[in-house]
Amino acid sequence: MVLLGKSGSGKSSTGNTILGREYFNEAVSPGSVTKSCERGESQTDDRIISVIDTPGQFDTRMSEEQMKAEIERCVYMSVPGPHAFLLVIRLGVRFTDEEKNTVQWIKENFGEEAARYTIILFTHADYLRGKPLAEYITESDDLQALVTECNNRYYLLNNEDMESHSRVSELMEKIENMVRINGGQHYTNEIISNNSRSSSSKRSSSSSGKRSSGICRKSNSRRSSSSSRRSSSSSSKSKIRII
Repeated sequence: MVLLGKSGSGKSSTGNTILGREYFNEAVSPGSVTKSCERGESQTDDRIISVIDTPGQFDTRMSEEQMKAEIERCVYMSVPGPHAFLLVIRLGVRFTDEEKNTVQWIKENFGEEAARYTIILFTHADYLRGKPLAEYITESDDLQALVTECNNRYYLLNNEDMESHSRVSELMEKIENMVRINGGQHYTNEIISNNSRSSSSKRSSSSSGKRSSGICRKSNSRRSSSSSRRSSSSSSKSKIRII
């Protein structure tokens, strides 16, 4: 799975919580602690979980070219493709204009259908002080719109809670359910050859109107079904890999 979100949202802490160990660097900082994409992996009785941490979205210290280069690295690191994009949003801070357009940013950089594979993950659950998360969401039209764009898929995680293991298990179930809804397929990465030339890519996108200008694109269903058949034919003892 790929962690996305602005600097300070708690992506690295979330990655460590999911993996069950301190893998990604955590620090209190006004800027992004994660400077480049990093991949961590852990194993449970029935799963191999891979998590990719990314630099903060809209980090003004990174140029557009640097950000696109990191997105490409993220794509390569998630081969054959992520099962989920986790959009990490911190509760209790101002919902910025950039965050309002986050889903559009994901579509532009990872492909038009990436929203179907996105779950919003709220952190710092202690801010709610007992208020239901659904009620908190309805208090902001912009936040409600963002949740709607992700087909009302969201989850709450408190990285400071020592009993968060059960919450992570529930999150895995939510991801697996989303994968089933998407036909049992992960999101396949296909690098567009001229992606590094952003202006050329934008012109190509506007002229064709048929393909996303992003870096990733959903795989051909025939190839995916073939892959699924090969996967299902493996021994019953094999572990489920979640990227």
